[in-house]
Amino acid sequence: MAEARQALKQQKVSDSVKQVKMATTLPSLPSEVIEKIIAFLPLPDVCTCMLVCKEWKEMFSSEQFCKNYVLRHYNFDDEEEPSGHLNEWSDPDEWFHYWDDNEDNSNVWVFSNLPKRWKCGIVHLASYSLASDKQLKYKDFLQAVYILMRIKKAAEELELDCGAWANEGTGLVETCLFTWDKESLPTATDIISLYGFNPEMHKNPLERAGDGDQDTDDERSDNEEEGGCVRWKSLSTSYDVDVQKAHAFFDWWKKIFSPYVQYGIGCEAMNPVPCFILANLAPGWVGGVLSSLALT
Repeated sequence: MAEARQALKQQKVSDSVKQVKMATTLPSLPSEVIEKIIAFLPLPDVCTCMLVCKEWKEMFSSEQFCKNYVLRHYNFDDEEEPSGHLNEWSDPDEWFHYWDDNEDNSNVWVFSNLPKRWKCGIVHLASYSLASDKQLKYKDFLQAVYILMRIKKAAEELELDCGAWANEGTGLVETCLFTWDKESLPTATDIISLYGFNPEMHKNPLERAGDGDQDTDDERSDNEEEGGCVRWKSLSTSYDVDVQKAHAFFDWWKKIFSPYVQYGIGCEAMNPVPCFILANLAPGWVGGVLSSLALT
């Protein structure tokens, strides 16, 4: 089945390249016009256009094109109010803590500086700003953002859930991203420091690491027309999704998240706890899933 999908994919790419090459026989257009036209295409189609000729490859992989493309397709304005997990973790009534309160409850918090979320859905550190990042390389940034947007789309379509370590209930799958200049993935201590977690949450983080190349498990319902459930480690789909589509997503996922790390922060101190599944998404960028685990 995998070989058939790969052959079909290669045939589609070949057909796309032929169509683009046929288009190049038309009267030449200024490069600025070509860039504006190609910028409307989905990113996989842009990559296909790079196969046409050396000039197009250089044009569509340039920093300026990548900057224009990523800013055109994704909204990097910050949300006015926290949503999702950020909203829950900003409200002490939405989670339980097991440490002693101060008289004024001033020590009841998760983050010293609550992370922010771009309107495209990606959570970033509160201290980070695209405008002030002088080292930003838009080609790498675009790659990381595209990966996270694909995860976000799959989380919605496949109803992805994050569960691990005797997790009860569901963990909404969101995405996060931050700059990282080391070759190795961040440790739990790094994550605690980066996100400014409450000192009460620093002890005994739950950790898991490895390669993402293990096979997924497939569980079908009795009535195959109703679909089935696909799992990869602590991520799973709902029981009524397209199993073939789910496998295709996890096949893609395993290539990106190899290696990966997974951390649960604040275990034995609060519930549910923040959970990260992280990988190197592009040079200078680490990101992945941000979720929560209700531990017992």
